Amino acid sequence: MFFSPKDKASAVGMYSITYFIMLFISIVLIVVGLLLSRKMNHKQVKTANNVVCIFMWVTEIIKMIFYGLTYGIDSVEFFPLYYCSMFMYALIMINFKNEKIKNAAMSYMSFGGVLGAIFFFCYPSSVIPNYHAFHFMSIRTMLFHSSMIYIGLLNLVTHFYIPKHKHFINYSIFFLVVFILAYVNNLITGDNLMYISKPLPIKIVKDLYNAIPNLYPFIAGFLNLIVPYGLSYGIYLLINKFLNKNNNI
Repeated sequence: MFFSPKDKASAVGMYSITYFIMLFISIVLIVVGLLLSRKMNHKQVKTANNVVCIFMWVTEIIKMIFYGLTYGIDSVEFFPLYYCSMFMYALIMINFKNEKIKNAAMSYMSFGGVLGAIFFFCYPSSVIPNYHAFHFMSIRTMLFHSSMIYIGLLNLVTHFYIPKHKHFINYSIFFLVVFILAYVNNLITGDNLMYISKPLPIKIVKDLYNAIPNLYPFIAGFLNLIVPYGLSYGIYLLINKFLNKNNNI
């Protein structure tokens, strides 16, 4: 489960049959999980959030140990700062008493985080191309992103989180803090946290980077802020409008 990743021949690989089987299992787990927990009360939902939080951070520490032993201590990211990594911090933030902090976390999990996880499943460029299906890293990344979707939707389905337009401000501040930390770190270390300093291997993204490399981090950051949240929230409003229309018939 923790074998050396040097043997890439056995890796899952992007868009392989193995990957689609893993994706199918993940979707089934999300759907079944939501069906079984849709009637949870708020206390139970909060417990579910905290259980997932513990799981995320424990496996993150195991991941750090694995990276340190396999690739060296310099490869370890002690403070993960990626868009999907915000999920781990958000799970902690929902326990704060400050409503703005809680709203920032909840709005990220129920909107930006859900679409961010879906994007990962559509373009699994990290982990999946490098490890076999039963490796800790592969299992963890599938469970991680599945949990993002499950928790984000669970909070909405059970009305544990009731969205409001003004919550976008809190979410934006949360995102901006992570963006600034990632950007400064990238300038100092040459890393690519939040994937804002170097483009993903997608033609349109690479073309944008080549055209305006100095502005690219800020454009990438702006798109990461607006697109996942905007699309998710827009879909939520449309579904609510449709349901309310049907209820009035």
